[in-house]
Amino acid sequence: MSAPAHNETRGTREKSRHPLAAWRRHHRQCLRGALARLIRRPVGAWATILVLGVVLSLPALVMTLGHQVERLGAIWMSDAARMDLYLAPGTDEAERESLRDWLDRQATVAEQRVIPPDEGLETLTERLHMNGLEGLDSNPLPWVIELTLSDARPDTRLALAEGLREQSAVAEFSSGGEWIERLEQIRAFFDELGWWLLILLGLTVVFVVGNTLRLELHERRREIALIALIGGTERYMLRPLLYDGTLTGLLGGLVASGLVALAVSVTAGPIERFAASYGAAIAPQIDPTLVLLLMTAGALLGWLSAQVIGRFYIGRLSTP
Repeated sequence: MSAPAHNETRGTREKSRHPLAAWRRHHRQCLRGALARLIRRPVGAWATILVLGVVLSLPALVMTLGHQVERLGAIWMSDAARMDLYLAPGTDEAERESLRDWLDRQATVAEQRVIPPDEGLETLTERLHMNGLEGLDSNPLPWVIELTLSDARPDTRLALAEGLREQSAVAEFSSGGEWIERLEQIRAFFDELGWWLLILLGLTVVFVVGNTLRLELHERRREIALIALIGGTERYMLRPLLYDGTLTGLLGGLVASGLVALAVSVTAGPIERFAASYGAAIAPQIDPTLVLLLMTAGALLGWLSAQVIGRFYIGRLSTP
């Protein structure tokens, strides 16, 4: 290829890359400008960021409380996977073996352990620290079969319970799943409440950020009018505002994460004592997924606010 043809091809490639290079350069300028405005006007910018952090931390605290309830339920899940069967008085060995054969055929029963009355009385004596129970004329405790379930879901426990009611050898049975079901309902309530608060307070974030961005647009009204006069597109004029809104929302979400972490650390003692009163041990902590959710929600809300406010006011400012 000749030198003129080579130069012409290279010039064509440079021209084809020029719009993309300009687009990247403008994005870098918008990002640097957004960071510069945070430094140049720290009081106004960080006041808005702090308000965003407080607003976003409210639903996050509710979700965090639901997460602690879920962790407490996970600790108690071992109780949900157990069932104790109390056999009817006078049940003979043949009836017990028949019941055990029926339990072996149940897919949800992973393991069964038979506890004779003598062993149960000995365990009760050790647990209550009482002497003299061994000398009773008759043992009042029944035969007990302790079950370990392979599936602790409420529907499977309910199906097994229906089958146990039809077994004549079983007088009563107890399951530790009631607490798990209640905790699951509480956790679902906190999750739903947190999402509703996030949606409702998200509108507040849009208005708070929008008011700040509106003041920014008012200061740049001459610049916007000049860009519109020389043929600048609305997208070009809106881009700096989008960086301002997104960065403000992102930092607001980060502040909200810090406030939630502070609240969790302050209330860790009472939460640990509450869990210990129910025989559980948990160390309260903020869910890393929640931090990511707060930062993402803040950035999206800031971007949305910039879109709404920017398109409305830029259209009016750029009109001669």
